[in-house]
Amino acid sequence: MDKYDVIIAGASFAGLSVASQMRGKVLLVDKYDIGTFQISACGAPYDVVKGIGCEDSVLQISDTFSFHVNNKIIDIHLERPYCTFDFAKFCRILNSKNDADFLKAKIVGVKNGGGLFTVYTSKGAFSSRMVVDATGWRASVAEKLSPGYVHRDMLSFGIETEVPYQCQTFHFLYEPDLIQEGAGWIFPCGEFSRIGVVSYTGPRKLMGELDFLLGRFNQKRQKVHGGFFCYCLKEPVVEGVFVAGCAQGQTLPLTGEGIRRCITHGIRCGEIIQQIVDGEMDFREGQNQYSRFALRARAGYDFLLKVQNGLVKTSEENIKIVARVISNRMVSKFVERYYRGI
Repeated sequence: MDKYDVIIAGASFAGLSVASQMRGKVLLVDKYDIGTFQISACGAPYDVVKGIGCEDSVLQISDTFSFHVNNKIIDIHLERPYCTFDFAKFCRILNSKNDADFLKAKIVGVKNGGGLFTVYTSKGAFSSRMVVDATGWRASVAEKLSPGYVHRDMLSFGIETEVPYQCQTFHFLYEPDLIQEGAGWIFPCGEFSRIGVVSYTGPRKLMGELDFLLGRFNQKRQKVHGGFFCYCLKEPVVEGVFVAGCAQGQTLPLTGEGIRRCITHGIRCGEIIQQIVDGEMDFREGQNQYSRFALRARAGYDFLLKVQNGLVKTSEENIKIVARVISNRMVSKFVERYYRGI
């Protein structure tokens, strides 16, 4: 059985961010080739994308969010712009920053035997003292070690398609005639846009809502991608396994933004694990440091969850009033800084 310093389950935003900080013998495991399984709308703060050296994957940058509420469009101007990017190119660039072995395989089991993990895959078993679960909302490793870790009653579900529609700002639509207990979006990507819808209440059929939104812009549905994301912030360490990104529930409620936190938390997770591997920090202290970091914004996370729960119950007119208040430049600066601190 091959032994590694670190085994990272999942090779998307969080897993690749962890790997970017690692040296030594590292194994990346994912059931898909890196950069081939896109479920995200791929929008993130430009400074975060640039900060990890992936700016060449950027498709479009915008400093404005446009909110559609009650047949009105309310623009909010940002201090720090957001961008869209090419998922495959982003992953290729980020993956180039590590020297890990990559195994295309499905994780079928994991066992903790006296401080040494054995990870069982569809292509064999591998061992390591350090394991990271970055497998997305399913938390494939943590769930096997601690059944019930995944809160299936706290999942949102979204889908999107790419169409030849051009715009200059990020659009967010909170309109009951489009979707109840959810929202729509348009993310500009240069020559095309990603248009999608999300249900905050989890699994449901959304093709009708997506087609309705596309029809408003004279577009027809193309290939669709998407999936679930968890809005339940969970324990960052499970039975000795470090849980990162969407597996830990780092995708924010209300906005569904996850890439920023997957990257920043993945990087910090990788830094801490490397210190443990190098003998600069003991395992327990590393777990404690990562847990404190991963949960430090819990209050802000919980606030967004309360807003999300309130949003599905309030009137469209109330949403418009809030959006107008936030569009005030001084208020929008405060809100943006608070939000970016989460």
